[in-house]
Amino acid sequence: MKTITKLLAAAGAMILGGPAIAQAPQHEGNLVVYASHPSEMVDHFTKMFGDKYGVRVTTVKAGTGELLNRIRAERGRPAGDIMWGGFADTGASAPDLFDEYRSPGLANVEPRMIDAKGYNTPFAATAMVIMYNKKLVPADKAPKSWADLAKPEWKGKVVHADPSKSSAALGALTTWLQIYGKDDKGWSVVEDMTRNQTIVIRSSLVFQQVGRGEYPVGVTYEEGAFNYVLAGAGGIVYPSDGTLLEPEGMFIVKNSPNPKAARLFADFLISEDAQKELVAKFPGRRPTFRGIKTHPDMLPASELKVIAHDAKWASENRAQILDRMQKVIVKTQN
Repeated sequence: MKTITKLLAAAGAMILGGPAIAQAPQHEGNLVVYASHPSEMVDHFTKMFGDKYGVRVTTVKAGTGELLNRIRAERGRPAGDIMWGGFADTGASAPDLFDEYRSPGLANVEPRMIDAKGYNTPFAATAMVIMYNKKLVPADKAPKSWADLAKPEWKGKVVHADPSKSSAALGALTTWLQIYGKDDKGWSVVEDMTRNQTIVIRSSLVFQQVGRGEYPVGVTYEEGAFNYVLAGAGGIVYPSDGTLLEPEGMFIVKNSPNPKAARLFADFLISEDAQKELVAKFPGRRPTFRGIKTHPDMLPASELKVIAHDAKWASENRAQILDRMQKVIVKTQN
């Protein structure tokens, strides 16, 4: 009788998921993600994660700058668990807002994509590019370098986002300063370029407006432009004077309400399944998982002229760079 009872108890545990639950990752059951990435991608991966682990995910979507300000305002009582947006140096620029986390999955990530300071979980990489509308600009007439954007023929024809609201725009700005100089000489080039630009409040507006033909040229990130390349409406220029190719940001908010779920989400994003899904569903994003190839129509990273990005300088001087750029915008946009 005792033997039968033990067998029934074991069977009941299996039916109820006893062994499975014991082996499953433990978490709080909820996750709040602050995201500045495109809604389609955020929704896709948060649903995939929620379905896989039984986590109820709530998302808050806005620009990177806006979300950082929100996290800072909530510092005494954090409401979010994850900041999903920006670049790797976004987290390092605000160590008071984020916790270090070194996922076991980093063992499978390309070494150059790993954040030495331990804040970022590098789920994808992106390059900053010049996008042009194929109906308005012949390929041989498109700007070939960042410096070309300062030429008189592009006056009023270039759209770019405000770096204080867009991490992609900030990435472009720090790229220019690292190419042309972090001193007044470099800022003079930035001012000349900005004088030709129309500054918008969101990075998504750049590739949308160029894709629709509202502007001939825009400064944007690779994935946003690549979708229009696949549609036949847009072209991409990888500037001859160099570009940024950096891991995008995913950070765990310090003292977040659901830290176990947050760490599980970080692990999930750099898992092989999620990385393959990234390439299959969101062409234009570059996976960080070793051995997974990008979309076949994308230029291989080995063929890009990539700058040696000074992440330490970019993170430590973020506030000063943004402050000076706002002065440039005010001076050139009136």
